[in-house]
Amino acid sequence: MLASRYVYVVGGDNCVSKMFACHGWEVIDSIKNADLVQFTGGSDVTPSLYRHTVHPTTYNNAIRDRKEMLIFNLCIAYNKPMAGICRGAQFLNVMCGGKLFQDVDNHASGNFRHECRDIKTNEVFEVTSTHHQMMIPTMDAVQIGVASESTRRCLHVEDKEIVQTGAFIDKEILYYPQEKCFCFQPHPEFSIGQDLARRYFKYLDEYLFEKKA
Repeated sequence: MLASRYVYVVGGDNCVSKMFACHGWEVIDSIKNADLVQFTGGSDVTPSLYRHTVHPTTYNNAIRDRKEMLIFNLCIAYNKPMAGICRGAQFLNVMCGGKLFQDVDNHASGNFRHECRDIKTNEVFEVTSTHHQMMIPTMDAVQIGVASESTRRCLHVEDKEIVQTGAFIDKEILYYPQEKCFCFQPHPEFSIGQDLARRYFKYLDEYLFEKKA
């Protein structure tokens, strides 16, 4: 990892900033001078951004979304790579044209852990999962990591709940080449110095700094 890499952490999340510092990055306050803009976890994404209505389980922050939309557009203008963790991943997925299941089961039980599979290598690894929503990618997204945890998922369109049940493939890790957006729903910052955090930076290298879109 090059010591000269700089990251702008949206919202200044201390755990995420510490993770980057532990992996040789310098956290800075300038989007223009950053090599990467990192979006972080938190409240749900406002459903109107993907043309759905608010499900009873959704707790969004419209003010935060408006601020982060400005940052996203600035990154596009500056041609800056972006990455998102948990809510940040879901936000970037929506900004790239995707949607969200507004409620899924088996993903948000405190420090819940489950297996995730890398589609390209077929490697299986453990992730930490605290989200109750799930990304619905567009056809332009490169699917990187999937899980098989949820058995119930909900859409909310025109104030009507659409419930799907069964055995699903959960889209946990995505990459949007055109926008240079890497979406990672697990929480690598919960395991600084451990396998998941190291894997996160390996993915950043592969998809944002080595792979040619």
